[in-house]
Amino acid sequence: MKIQKKYALSFIIIFIVIVVAGVIFTSKTTISFKEAALGQVNLEEIDTIEIIKSDDNSANEKKITLSDPKAINQIINVFSQLQLKKSNSGTHSSDSYWITIKSKQERKLGLTILGEKNLVVYKYNSTAPKNSFVSYEIISGYNGNIIPNFFE
Repeated sequence: MKIQKKYALSFIIIFIVIVVAGVIFTSKTTISFKEAALGQVNLEEIDTIEIIKSDDNSANEKKITLSDPKAINQIINVFSQLQLKKSNSGTHSSDSYWITIKSKQERKLGLTILGEKNLVVYKYNSTAPKNSFVSYEIISGYNGNIIPNFFE
């Protein structure tokens, strides 16, 4: 009888350790925007950011191109503060922004902002094609006013 209690107690302890390890692993799945997107981009070489604003009416689509280093740094700093979590899909939003970050007139990074909670990152010329397109949920750090301000 004592041997069965030892086996049962050992099983319960092992089960608890596995559950705790799983909870710790899944709660640490947030990453920064720098880790998710900026790895292949030399920040000093960014010379252009194109932003397309779209809403439910495609006739209202607007496009701006930013080449002012101050504006570029402002946008990169806002995105650098983001904390993200991988997501399977983005939620459709009435306001969407497509952002293309260029270095030496070559597309390096594409971002799609869907509302204030979803971000899709596309890495142009990625060495691993399956990792070139990733959807994220924005956990914290997003200032939803910065991009619309450029369209005023």
